[in-house]
Amino acid sequence: MAAVVARTAEPPFDAEPIRPRRILFVFAWLVVGGEETEVRLLARHLDRRRWRLDVVACLRKPGMPEQTHRQLADLDVAVDRRPYTLSFEETVAHLARRLPAYDLAVACQAVPDVYPALAACVDPPPLIEHGGLVSEALTGPKDRTTRYVGVCDAIRDAAASRMPERPSHALTIPSMVDLAEFDPAQRAAVRAEWDVAPGTPVVGWVGRLDRKKRVEDALRAVALLRETLPDVRLVIVGGPDAFMPEYAAALRQLARDLGLGSSAIFLGDRPDVPRLMAGFDAMLWLPRGEGMPHVVAEAGAAALPVVATRDGGIDALIDDRISGWFVPHDDPAAVADALGALFANPALRQRLGASLRRRVIERFSADVVVPQWEALFAEVLAEADRGSRMLFSAPGVPSPPNPSPIAMGEGCGVRDRRYRN
Repeated sequence: MAAVVARTAEPPFDAEPIRPRRILFVFAWLVVGGEETEVRLLARHLDRRRWRLDVVACLRKPGMPEQTHRQLADLDVAVDRRPYTLSFEETVAHLARRLPAYDLAVACQAVPDVYPALAACVDPPPLIEHGGLVSEALTGPKDRTTRYVGVCDAIRDAAASRMPERPSHALTIPSMVDLAEFDPAQRAAVRAEWDVAPGTPVVGWVGRLDRKKRVEDALRAVALLRETLPDVRLVIVGGPDAFMPEYAAALRQLARDLGLGSSAIFLGDRPDVPRLMAGFDAMLWLPRGEGMPHVVAEAGAAALPVVATRDGGIDALIDDRISGWFVPHDDPAAVADALGALFANPALRQRLGASLRRRVIERFSADVVVPQWEALFAEVLAEADRGSRMLFSAPGVPSPPNPSPIAMGEGCGVRDRRYRN
């Protein structure tokens, strides 16, 4: 069993800070995705005089990219990799030793290690959970979760259903984009790298190669579109998902079977997605079972028209035929028809892209989203500080017993112990 440890009391949050408040983001794993992008942009935009972020990741599988580790290191964010060599039980003990040094913990991806680690702390930091999928919000206990942040309303509502006595503690903070990263002047240079002529239509797809993202529908749609636009290109940005590496190989085989040849360009994981988007003319997003598609917000920052399926929280970004174009699920022919209509009407492409960009500026830009995180951190820390004052004002009150951290860990996560296999 992990040792029981205590957190040193801090002065009230509304007092003059003597040091930045320390926040530990706990990830199940670090890959390339929306939650990783969120913590990276928070590290870039939060006031470092007030906040200091660290990251710990609890799992490493062969094939997982190093990209996020490097990006966080460039921002002077410490990434604790120690759990990569530990068992579940050892990771719980490791977290229990680390957590008391922090003012606040933020758990991402329904990470199962956090709850049992908090149970081993006499005075644990308050916990915020952050979820990018409805399934994550529905996973595990919520009694230690001070707030649950969903990236869209559907995820918020799912979390609220698990906290019926305090549904207001589930809230929505959308994934953010940094508008300064997007520069249309990069278009010519990017397309030259792909050996694509200025007038060649280019369709983009961005994301981890995960089956629920339905990348095969994008390949089939472009194969159909080539019947009327033979020079069209599909650029796929994103690497294999470490939990299903065979899917990436299957997509490349499908591209060969469809005779796409050089019409399908697989770039793998790239750290310069905003730059690459300058080379697209339109973007596809066709999943089943996603949350808030961060890449669609990025497409909006690049003023791209998006052809998409209605999935997750995408309605917060796209109004059909106003800021994007919705198509049915699993229907490559409808996707090809929508793309054909967009390429036949440059004014329509420009209008949809401009409308999506306005939506992103208003709701998803870092200037709008970062203050929401700052307000949440301040609110939770103020509550914790009031609770500490009340506790210390009643000397002699015994601490509640701490259950076994390993027993508390049973059933806490999406993959539970299986995610270490």
